[in-house]
Amino acid sequence: MTSLLQINTGGREARGRVAARFGAALLAAMLVTSVLLVLMVLMIVNRGEAPDSKGSYKIADIWQPERSLTEFVKPPKPTRPPELTLMQPSMPTQSLRFDAPAPSISLQAPPRPTGSLQLGLGGDFARDTDYIPVYVPQALYPRRALSRAREGYAVVEVIITTSGGVRGVKLVEESPLNYGFGSAALKAAIKLKYKPRIIDGHAVEVPGVMYKFSFRLE
Repeated sequence: MTSLLQINTGGREARGRVAARFGAALLAAMLVTSVLLVLMVLMIVNRGEAPDSKGSYKIADIWQPERSLTEFVKPPKPTRPPELTLMQPSMPTQSLRFDAPAPSISLQAPPRPTGSLQLGLGGDFARDTDYIPVYVPQALYPRRALSRAREGYAVVEVIITTSGGVRGVKLVEESPLNYGFGSAALKAAIKLKYKPRIIDGHAVEVPGVMYKFSFRLE
C-alpha cells in the first residue's frame, strides 16, 4: 500500500515539472514575439520621417564664364605651281668600231698545166687535172693556224665516180706543215662534186684528179 502511494506521488511531481517547463517556454516565446513586433513598428515609423538637415547634401552651383563663339574658316588651299621640266643636255654619241680580221678560205682550182703538174714533192704527176668541180664545200679553218694567224694550202687527189662524187681521197701536199691544213682539206674534199665523164654514152671513173684548197686571212 505504501509503495502504491509513492508511485502516485512521483507521477504527480513529474507531470508538474513538465507543465512548469511548458509554461515557461510559452511565456518566453510570447515575450520574444512582442519585442520583435515593437522593433518592426519602430522601423516603419522611422522610415516615414523626413531626413534630418544634418544628413542632407547640397549640390554646388557650377559657374561658367561667358564665351564668345568664333567661326573657324578653313583657309583656301594654295594653288600648286606648274611643274618645271628639266631638260637634260644631250650627250654626244660616240660610235666605236672595231674591225677584226675575219678568216676566209679561198677555194680555187689549180691552173691547168701544159704537161705535168709539178707539186714540189720531188716527183712528176701526169694526171688528167682539167676537171673543175660543180660543188666545192667550205673547209674549216684549222684552229691552230687561226690562233697563230698562219696561212697555207693543201692539195688533195681524188677519183671521180660515175655519179659525180669522189672516192679514194688522199693528201698530196700541204704547206706549212703541222698546222692542220691537210686534215681540213681531206674532210672537205670528201664532199666535192664533179660532172661525170661520159665516153661512148657511158659514165666512167676518172682517177688522179687533184684539187687545191687555199687558206687565206683577209
